[in-house]
Amino acid sequence: MLRYLRDNLWKGLKTPPFRPPARVWFIFAAFAAFAVVVGFATGLLKYDPLPWPTALLLSFTLVVFPSLIEEAVFRGLLIPRDAADRGRAAVAIALSTVVFVAWHPFNALVFTHSAAAVFLNPWFLVIVTALGVTCGYAYVVSRSIWVPVIIHWATVFAWVIFLGGRNLVLEL
Repeated sequence: MLRYLRDNLWKGLKTPPFRPPARVWFIFAAFAAFAVVVGFATGLLKYDPLPWPTALLLSFTLVVFPSLIEEAVFRGLLIPRDAADRGRAAVAIALSTVVFVAWHPFNALVFTHSAAAVFLNPWFLVIVTALGVTCGYAYVVSRSIWVPVIIHWATVFAWVIFLGGRNLVLEL
């Protein structure tokens, strides 16, 4: 187990995010466009910016929770860094995404009851599924946990700071 952590999560944390292939950012842009269209079409998103003192504090907090913690678990632990062949990588990304998606309703039902209306919404879970696949792909291709952390952070930052997202950090 310690060897797996060293060879997977630890190396993923030590790999800088500066050289992912351009296709990672293209996939992220496609995900973002998809999330915005689905979010506004279903009423999950609305332009509702937070005041800047709060937004500034949250921007830093959101790096750790949910971005770094969730990416370390759902990508860094569940997707082997050496999943180079497409079949193995696809299975690992799919399993990681299933657990990532399941985490959100579980979190709402067990820990953060105030998030249930959003975290149990099927359209929210569709967007979370797309985010999970995007972050999983980014991890496999870049071999750095920081690339999916950046993607996850940018997504949650835009949602919470500008688009009326659940402000779970302030609710804790």
